Amino acid sequence: MLLISKIIILIFSLVFHEIAHGYMAYFCGDTTAKKYGRLSLNPIKHLDIAGTLFPIFMILSGSSFIIGWAKPVPINYYNLKNGRIGEFLVSIAGVTGNFILVIVATILFRYFRSSLDAFTATIISYTIIINLTLAIFNLLPIPPLDGSRAVSSFLSNKNREFIFRYDNYGMILIIILAYFGILGKIISPIIDTILNLLNYYIVM
Repeated sequence: MLLISKIIILIFSLVFHEIAHGYMAYFCGDTTAKKYGRLSLNPIKHLDIAGTLFPIFMILSGSSFIIGWAKPVPINYYNLKNGRIGEFLVSIAGVTGNFILVIVATILFRYFRSSLDAFTATIISYTIIINLTLAIFNLLPIPPLDGSRAVSSFLSNKNREFIFRYDNYGMILIIILAYFGILGKIISPIIDTILNLLNYYIVM
């Protein structure tokens, strides 16, 4: 039951991440995501087969580090208001969405922990850990992750083209690093530090 719950939370978090991109793009003037029905909470519209199966494989293999991805929301960056600022806001919207879920879950844990049963407490814990992991992971400046998009919004067109050219290769690199545990060693210290701070807030 907990395994299924972890998978459901991961899928919801991935969908929420992509919807956040779509809504920010819509707010900044691009209606592409809305046009293609990608502002929906229906997971079928967002799930990427490889991006869903890979984290499930990691969960089943007992990995303590879990990542996944959904189909990127279609965005026409030429429609965005405020040019590079709009692009930057859209690029960090997904990560911001994950951090919002972390904050909400942490607040719930702090103020209701005494009345929570073990299962609910575990679900909230999973929500915090999974969304924090997704947020930190996506902030890495490796294409096509959000971190690279955020950085590229401040670069010259020539440097941006160089980064975008390696989108597909970047994902292959990410999968290799994750599979061999290297990626976990890179970002786990950051995640652990933030979790310790959140735990201090919960019990203070």
